[in-house]
Amino acid sequence: MLSDARTKPSKLQSVREMKNFGKRVILRVDFNVAFVKGKVEDEYKIDMALPTIQLLLKNKCQIVLLSHFGRPEGRRVKAMSLMPVYKILRAKLSDATMRFIGDKIDARLVAKVKNLKEQIVFLENIRFDKREDKNDKSLARLLAAMGEVYVNEAFAACHRANASTVGIAKLLPSFAGLHLDKEVNYLSRALKPKKPAMALIGGAKVSTKFKVLKNFLKIYDKVMLGGGLATTFLAAKGYAVGDSLFEKSELGRARRMLSNKRLLLPLDVVISDGAQTMAKVMLVGRDKKLCEKNEKILDIGPLTVRRYAEQIRKAQTIIWAGPVGLIECPRFRHGTIALARLIGARASGKAIGIAGGGETLYAIHLSKMGRYYDFISTGGGAMLEFLEGRKLPGIEVLKHRSKTAPTF
Repeated sequence: MLSDARTKPSKLQSVREMKNFGKRVILRVDFNVAFVKGKVEDEYKIDMALPTIQLLLKNKCQIVLLSHFGRPEGRRVKAMSLMPVYKILRAKLSDATMRFIGDKIDARLVAKVKNLKEQIVFLENIRFDKREDKNDKSLARLLAAMGEVYVNEAFAACHRANASTVGIAKLLPSFAGLHLDKEVNYLSRALKPKKPAMALIGGAKVSTKFKVLKNFLKIYDKVMLGGGLATTFLAAKGYAVGDSLFEKSELGRARRMLSNKRLLLPLDVVISDGAQTMAKVMLVGRDKKLCEKNEKILDIGPLTVRRYAEQIRKAQTIIWAGPVGLIECPRFRHGTIALARLIGARASGKAIGIAGGGETLYAIHLSKMGRYYDFISTGGGAMLEFLEGRKLPGIEVLKHRSKTAPTF
């Protein structure tokens, strides 16, 4: 019998609350991991799915595992195969029997899966099927026919209404994976932070951050900017930023926020030329010419690190989304790594430290401070949309199913 938690619409029904296990479970995970030269660079997303997988195996469930990787747009692209990820998972779960199936999703595959005896059946990239992104009902029905229960452990895909996140959840008893449940709980806490609350927002994707920034300027004591977002605001203040990454289309919105006293911009920045052969620190002051035409802002400077560190040390809640420099290049990642270490040092006790986003995960990995963070989200776009206060389709459908899903 299911828990009485179904009567609370704000609470997700966790896989932990499943009873009478021993079913075939369709498990949607997010194994859209970073690849460098054909190898998986960071296994964090895989590791975060392991507790749910192990719980299901412990309770005699057979798992049909679904994930996406990249954007193949319905084409079968060899470079976007999940086979390398399958090999890593097989090594991590060496005691479990596993099989990888690269077949297209049709009635024959459904029949094949139902006859398999392996504990984990790992299907090929779900985005090889063009019906996935369209939330096609025929694909959802085929996926649902492979199992008896659905579990979503792919928070990073929950902001999209896809067949494997929304369509299937309407057809089966549906539950949240252990990490997805944590995602929702911790990010909900971030929207009602313990004060003083500080946010650090950076990264290259500027336009996707403005709604989060607007929301945070209402509920956080200070919002510190870096990366392309900071450069856009500097440009909005009239600074010449050369060839730096910024979005001209967002200058108007940036100007309207400049008067907010909660907003903190860099005091100094690290500049380089197009070939990245030199690096110099420029103060952000009266001289409006920060960069020559062929120069770029690629990191925050030491004064900015010190200023942001002062805010981090005061915080009871810290949330971080996006690096403050070009972390792909070692000489322009100093600011990001310094702040990653400071947030980690403040978290797990003195403050709640929450971070998320693909590049942020990579930065934390480089800082070797991940174990000190209270929570690291696997979501990028999903995390941002959640923090905007928006309802995510993949989460909302689970709330609905938690109230209506039959016992089994």
